[in-house]
Amino acid sequence: MARIADAAGRLATLERLLNGLVRLLRRLAIAAAIAVIPVVLVLREDGFEGLDAVVVVALLVPSAIVLFFAQGLRELTGFPDRLRRIPGEGQERLAEIARVGSEMRGARLRRTPLVLWRLRGAVGSARDVAGIALPLRVLTPAFLGLAALASVGCVVVCLVGLTALLWLA
Repeated sequence: MARIADAAGRLATLERLLNGLVRLLRRLAIAAAIAVIPVVLVLREDGFEGLDAVVVVALLVPSAIVLFFAQGLRELTGFPDRLRRIPGEGQERLAEIARVGSEMRGARLRRTPLVLWRLRGAVGSARDVAGIALPLRVLTPAFLGLAALASVGCVVVCLVGLTALLWLA
């Protein structure tokens, strides 16, 4: 029993750490997105062209990547609870699919679209239960590297925005 309490304590510590990291990453991404505003104002001085729009979008990309990474980390915090709920949810979805299947046997042609719609909902819910590995994609080496580069990119964008703000002043 002490092992379970110890594991629960470690999970709570990990959850607090991840929540703090998510807050930090979100703030960084929002600061970088806001830092693009002075850059847009500087680019607008000579007239805003297509190339300027491409530069602005390129400056917003690191913020988007960091926000996606932060959202993935946020989903990982609910991972232990989701693992505990899977057996019950899986059985419920399987029972619903079986009920729809039995209705399909006796369904007339008129009711077929309605029954197929119910089957789509039940299969979609089962896919959500089975999609437990999706939040783990955040931890792949490629995405971790991309998120690290995007975080550095956000810092660079903040510095560029600060420079553009000084240019405007």
